[in-house]
Amino acid sequence: MWGCNLNYRFGKWELNAEHFELLLDGTRVQVEPRVFDLLLLLAANDDRVITKNEIIESVWGGRIVSEATISTCVKSARQAIGDDGKAQQLIRTVHGRGFRFVGKLEKTAASAPVQTPEAQTSAFTMPALIILPMQVFGSSDLEPFADGLVENLTTILTRIPLLSILSRTSSFALKGKDVHYEDLRERFGVKFMLEGSLQPLPSGTRVNLQLIDTASGFHLWAQQFDFPASENLLEQMLERILPRLEPQLWRAIMAHLTEIGDQGSSRQALLQAVGLLSLKGWHTDTFAQSTELLRMSIAEEPGFALSHAYLALTLALGHRIGLLEKSHQIAAEAMQEAEKALELDGMDSNVVGLAACALADIGHVARAIPLLRNAVEINPNNAQAWSALGSAELMDGQTTAAIGHLEHGIAISPMDGRLAVWGTLLALAYLNDGKLDQALQAAQNACMNDVKTYLPRLALAATHLVRIETEQAAKALVECYRINPDLSQTQIDLLLGSEMGSTVGKLRAA
Repeated sequence: MWGCNLNYRFGKWELNAEHFELLLDGTRVQVEPRVFDLLLLLAANDDRVITKNEIIESVWGGRIVSEATISTCVKSARQAIGDDGKAQQLIRTVHGRGFRFVGKLEKTAASAPVQTPEAQTSAFTMPALIILPMQVFGSSDLEPFADGLVENLTTILTRIPLLSILSRTSSFALKGKDVHYEDLRERFGVKFMLEGSLQPLPSGTRVNLQLIDTASGFHLWAQQFDFPASENLLEQMLERILPRLEPQLWRAIMAHLTEIGDQGSSRQALLQAVGLLSLKGWHTDTFAQSTELLRMSIAEEPGFALSHAYLALTLALGHRIGLLEKSHQIAAEAMQEAEKALELDGMDSNVVGLAACALADIGHVARAIPLLRNAVEINPNNAQAWSALGSAELMDGQTTAAIGHLEHGIAISPMDGRLAVWGTLLALAYLNDGKLDQALQAAQNACMNDVKTYLPRLALAATHLVRIETEQAAKALVECYRINPDLSQTQIDLLLGSEMGSTVGKLRAA
């Protein structure tokens, strides 16, 4: 995508499109990339109103974002140039339409054609997804649920990093039409399509879904869901479908990466790192591999905030729970990467959630909590940020709040290896709150979510000990050492705390 080849001056301010700089009286002002892109878009089109869809297309590359994210970006743009929502002397809100730059502009030619940062990245293209309108059989009463399911899936699945999802406008334009997967691939360039149907049952609703590869027509995943009659039918659909659909999308993405081979792209390395952790769980080897992939991604594209944020979290979490070496160097690198991610893009919910979680894991809890609250305000569907907020609150002694936010994060998260870690933290929160039955259930659920990690087994052992169930605690601890024969007392203390860790250590010795 080619940017504007003009520079813009208004009052004491200048937008230098050639060097991507905002200047005040010739001095560079620090602004986030998306804020600069928005200012440039508005200035370049000061003769008309810019719609929110145009902002999404230009600033976020067509990736669906929430209304709150756009509003935050506009607010930051106004603050950057000394404007505000009341005065609107430079950026005016046209209600129901969009935004327009109304300041007096002086335009000068840049010395060379300008290319935006997105265009300077490598040629790797993330496979795209289209969610087709759901067919309805047997009852027109299901039409609103069918449309609502498509719209909500389209919005929520944007939490998958870099996944391009065709807009609902493009999708609903196909409603009632007979479309073929090859036509969709040719017309929209999508790699995957999700289609499905709703039909009434005697006492409920059936939903059928299929994820299809548009290159081959093969079904990558298909599942049938039956729902009882309920006033909250749509919410129940999302709660059951999303946790099962999202991991299948990740598997499809990872298979695509294997298919195309190594293209040396920073984005490709990032996806491989995230997919590795999502599908294979949080273990010493996956953390080591992911760390190296993320460092490769950053070396290839230093200005990509998401890679910095994921590296910060991987380092910090590995440092906290002993999956990476616990050292000052690891903690310092995690801190540096988190700060860099927030500097590059402090308005993206994924970036903020990951970076803030990293800050909490290396001990900066007071700073992390408000950042995490901001992340879930920007995108209430950010399961990672909700769980990270609960984890940070647990470290801060806010046990009741921690339980609520961990429960919510787990409820809206995909069914993958992350649930084992979040479930471990939930079990420990219940344990701290004296809710021993809930702690036992959460620990057992976490163990089922990942059979290859020792973390939930440690929480299970601790829970059994508090419940004075020594034999069961010993069995859970045996499982810990079967999975990780090199498990150290330091790693036990890092997860359980020194007091409970010492009690578990005595059981181990016995």
